[in-house]
Amino acid sequence: MRRAYNKGNWEKARYHAFKIVEQPKEQKLARSVIIRSYWNEENFTEVVHLNSLWEDGFQELSEKAKYSLKKKRHSDYKTHHPRILNIHKSQPTPQYNEKQWNPEDIASNFCQEGSRLWMVHPQGWTHWDMPEGFALNTTHPDLLKLTAEILLYPWHKSTQTALEGTRKVGSMPALAFSAGTDSTAAAFIMPQNTILGYHRRNFESILDHRNADRLLEHMKKARGKTIVDISSNHELIRTYAFKQIGFSSDFACATHLILLADHFDIGALAFGMPLDNTWLMKGRIFRDFTETPYFKYWTERFLNAGIELFLPLAGISEAGAMIICQNEQIIPFLNSCLRGDGINGCGKCWKCFHKNGPLGRPFDLKAKEIQIFLHRKPLPTATHALWALQQLKLQSEVPELSNLLETDLSWWTSYYPPAKQILPERWREETWNKICNHLTPMEEPYPVESINHFNE
Repeated sequence: MRRAYNKGNWEKARYHAFKIVEQPKEQKLARSVIIRSYWNEENFTEVVHLNSLWEDGFQELSEKAKYSLKKKRHSDYKTHHPRILNIHKSQPTPQYNEKQWNPEDIASNFCQEGSRLWMVHPQGWTHWDMPEGFALNTTHPDLLKLTAEILLYPWHKSTQTALEGTRKVGSMPALAFSAGTDSTAAAFIMPQNTILGYHRRNFESILDHRNADRLLEHMKKARGKTIVDISSNHELIRTYAFKQIGFSSDFACATHLILLADHFDIGALAFGMPLDNTWLMKGRIFRDFTETPYFKYWTERFLNAGIELFLPLAGISEAGAMIICQNEQIIPFLNSCLRGDGINGCGKCWKCFHKNGPLGRPFDLKAKEIQIFLHRKPLPTATHALWALQQLKLQSEVPELSNLLETDLSWWTSYYPPAKQILPERWREETWNKICNHLTPMEEPYPVESINHFNE
């Protein structure tokens, strides 16, 4: 029974389990094998039925099964997954504050208790655990407004409110540091005194911080970097709109640094946003990034809050970021996998394929998540994924992409020279010189400008 279950042979495991399910000493294990094997086969009806027969001993699994059945029967069914409901219920609220969401005065939706900064929103509360000495009453209201907009605007348009524009631009550069390959490369080409701000998800999920913790410790002790590690639950906000746990928008990963901008005198905020998402849209089609409404709006919006938008990797691909990290000899301490064990990756996620694979690390190309991504149309992070397949000599494994894999992508590790123009002037030359020390420029005509993989 155990061997069959561990090998994923659910029917055989049940066959053996049913033979011993009435034995008192074996009953608990046998029932578990039976009901979980049905769950693994997505036979949710049987999961619910057996749970009702067995004294509701598998309530959590049964609730998930009921949820899945409703989703299957009604494609427009809107309710939260039981796991998400449990997370929502477990979230803290302020002890003494009964503040209600105020769409007319966005900055008034923040309050502080001890070192915890709270923000009320239409569905509840979110919070950040701030460093010692942080004070809400000395934080410019524009920073609060900008934070609320980044987190809530996709669902609450009232957050796009006018900023006072009176905050002076600070003196310190800061980087939204995920501890992944891209943000690590950004850290090495930015000034040495750049503040690395790590956002820590502080509720239970599949995300594992151990790989990040290992790198953070190294960057602090061996590389002399200033690390600011802030815990928050703001990634739950989007779940109220029936979306997966994650960032509300591109810049949500930096809300802790926006809120700390006065505390640390931050005047420039950087993101490890590579070429794949700047001059390329979703890694698959070229655009003039400087002319996009996205770039124009957010550059002005951040500057109105006294913060320059700093995109050091804008002209560097994910492959170029890997080379920078290799040159800096940081690879032994770096792993982009979000489900790793502190040293290794899981080997089964998309990051393990396109981030760890080209670095020579093991991954399972047949893993479910990797296969799902490889068969999506259009292909996610298309140019980098195609480059990775070429580097790993896996073209024969994806015959449906053969026409795209005929294109020579050897230039993907070079930088795009026009990206220099969008770097903040006061750090432009220093950053650009570091880029040039690591990578070679694309030759004209720049091959990235002809990218349109799916004839869009």
